[in-house]
Amino acid sequence: MFCSRQGSLSELVRAQREEHASTRELIRAQRDESRRYQEESRRYQEESRRYHERRDAALREFNREILLRNEKVYTAVIAEMEEGRKQLEANTKAVLSVLDRLNGSG
Repeated sequence: MFCSRQGSLSELVRAQREEHASTRELIRAQRDESRRYQEESRRYQEESRRYHERRDAALREFNREILLRNEKVYTAVIAEMEEGRKQLEANTKAVLSVLDRLNGSG
């Protein structure tokens, strides 16, 4: 009877050791998977950061070009408006001069 209990205990201990070993393997596998996930996550974040930096640089360049074009256009429009204002003043002066002569001769 003692021998069979001893055998049973030995089997139980062996089974528990095997179970413990498989649990350790499972924990190692989970750690490895977690590390891989963290590395992949870091790579993704780095790629995302680089993408956003490139996109931001491209948008800054685009906005700079648009602002320069707008500045040129508005400068030209303002110059044309100024020229138009001067021409309008000259035309008004000429019309008033003609009216003054017509009023003076009548």
